Amino acid sequence: MMIEKKLKQLSEEIEIPDTLKPDQIEQKLQHSKAGRQSRYARRFTTRLALGAACILLVAAVGNYLLASGILNHNSLDTAAEQNPGPQSDSSSPAAVSQPPEGKATPEGEMYETLRQKIALDMESSGGGSLYENEYDMAEAVPEKSKAADTAGSTADSAQRSSSKEYSGTNLQVQNVDEGDVVKTDGTYIYTSAADTFGSSVCIYKADGKNTKKMTEITLDSMSISEMYIKDHFLVLVGSDWKEPPTPAKKKISESYAEDNIQQENTLVLVYDITDIEKPRQTFRKNQSGSYSNSRISGNYLYTYSVMYAVSADKEDKLERYIPSVGGSLVPEDRLVIPSGISSHAYMVFTSLDITGGTDFTDTLSILGGDGICYVSEENIYIASQTADYTKTTISRFHYQEGKLKENGEKTFRGKILNQFSMDEYEGKLRFVATTQNSNNTKTSNGLYVLDENMELLGKVDRLAKSERIYSARFMGDKAYFVTYRETDPVFLVDLSNPSNPVVKDKLKIPGFSEYLQGYGEGLMLGIGSNINKDWDTQIKLTMFDISSGSSVKEIHTKLLEKETYGLAGKNHKAILADPGKNLIGFAAESYEKGKQKITYRLYSYDRKKGFKKLATLSPKDMDMSSARGLYIGEHFYLSDGEGIGGIYVYDLNTFRQLAKVTK
Repeated sequence: MMIEKKLKQLSEEIEIPDTLKPDQIEQKLQHSKAGRQSRYARRFTTRLALGAACILLVAAVGNYLLASGILNHNSLDTAAEQNPGPQSDSSSPAAVSQPPEGKATPEGEMYETLRQKIALDMESSGGGSLYENEYDMAEAVPEKSKAADTAGSTADSAQRSSSKEYSGTNLQVQNVDEGDVVKTDGTYIYTSAADTFGSSVCIYKADGKNTKKMTEITLDSMSISEMYIKDHFLVLVGSDWKEPPTPAKKKISESYAEDNIQQENTLVLVYDITDIEKPRQTFRKNQSGSYSNSRISGNYLYTYSVMYAVSADKEDKLERYIPSVGGSLVPEDRLVIPSGISSHAYMVFTSLDITGGTDFTDTLSILGGDGICYVSEENIYIASQTADYTKTTISRFHYQEGKLKENGEKTFRGKILNQFSMDEYEGKLRFVATTQNSNNTKTSNGLYVLDENMELLGKVDRLAKSERIYSARFMGDKAYFVTYRETDPVFLVDLSNPSNPVVKDKLKIPGFSEYLQGYGEGLMLGIGSNINKDWDTQIKLTMFDISSGSSVKEIHTKLLEKETYGLAGKNHKAILADPGKNLIGFAAESYEKGKQKITYRLYSYDRKKGFKKLATLSPKDMDMSSARGLYIGEHFYLSDGEGIGGIYVYDLNTFRQLAKVTK
């Protein structure tokens, strides 16, 4: 009963610390002049304030769940007594849906089990919310997993051939392609944009000053989230606006009494673009849930969506609480209910052979919500926060030639920042995480190694107390990660003995890096921010010397003008960092005389002289989140974001504008 008393006491006495109160957070994020706060900082303020409120809500709800018998005292007492960080004891194994050998599950039994569990969860959470598990998803080379740590912006894998050298999407893992809003195959540039009634894809022939638009694909009632180019196939993934065949509308709580919430669908489209002027659609199918993430490995697209059941009454149709793929309910033997789960959200996985599949190759649906996605060359890892927001469960799913298999999980107390916080190397998962104490007032950080069975193999923790992780990068048997409060400690951890990680160095410098990437032999690039005493923010470029393998040295920095912001730590695909071509490019938001301005900045790096500014490109009305820069041959191409203005073409040596090709 110990944990029950603790929760009851928390529900009655816990207070939000002054430092987390909305007015304090807002005050700290204000800039020296009124009205200059970045929209990204304002978004952070709102989310942090909501997070603080959630702490109080969780304590009260936890006491109610215990009193009603919904939660098990023993399991909570055990979790409460654990030390911060992963434990060597394994989490309870998932209760997989397959029946025992030699026995058959009666038809509909799994569906009914899910209905009862979902109904119980929705009742206990006051009707539930489609948004209850949302949080910032603010995501070493070919032995097992080879991260693109030195290649930077790598050419998209298996593209149609091009005689010219070109840049591609900035990938975390070689041979595992990631979708983006702009793609190239070295011959054509593909851009996606939202339209009034849906979305469109424009295809441009990249030919320097003679660049021209070839064709446009218009898609009604679809929002394109990401796209891929694989050989002569164009793959689009996103949200389908159209209503599902069976509407699922239900009032979900008194707070949303006027809302009618409807299930979302993720749409997957494939086009054969052998004839670039006449793309031919070869595949179009839905899967339940809002689009979350995807990857292409080999010829297979692996797509991950999140479906929330909006009701699970006995009289409801199955479509309201069981996910569908390709127009059919997910078979019962492909549904998984992990033990101890209280959720009405599914992770819905599908695989598709994009070179000729007429249906999804495989599907797997797991009750348990959303999470941060990292994909190695063999496994998909999803790091999901638990219902109380204090722990994280990392679930592993093995994939091979389109086949999906649940393959273990581990729960620990703490949070993972993004996909770069995880890395698979020689069959082992390494990750860094930030852990809060029981009162959520202090933090510490650590690095952990799980073996092939997802059991704790080694760790180094209780680092950088009262700070949190801002960025991480694994490179072979070394790991680098940044924590921040007032200075930027850059940790170097030696993982040559995975059962005994060792901190080799800790470098403290002003500001913090939100993104880390290898930049040629013995160098690591950091892109982040510097904040002065007046809370003025400016983008900071840092080059680290990591050549010794046992120390980290800051050898050059460059600060952009005051009140500049970037998305380096939030979207690595918006960064061009190519050491071979010696190009560093990204969009930045700045303020001049109180007016907001979005520009694209380009730099090179010299080991003796440091960073050199190459150009500041200023297309009109550029959108920072979707602006992309790339090079093909001797030309630099800039998509101004959302495809509104089309493509700008520059000479790669002088950055003189040669052409503008409008949409």
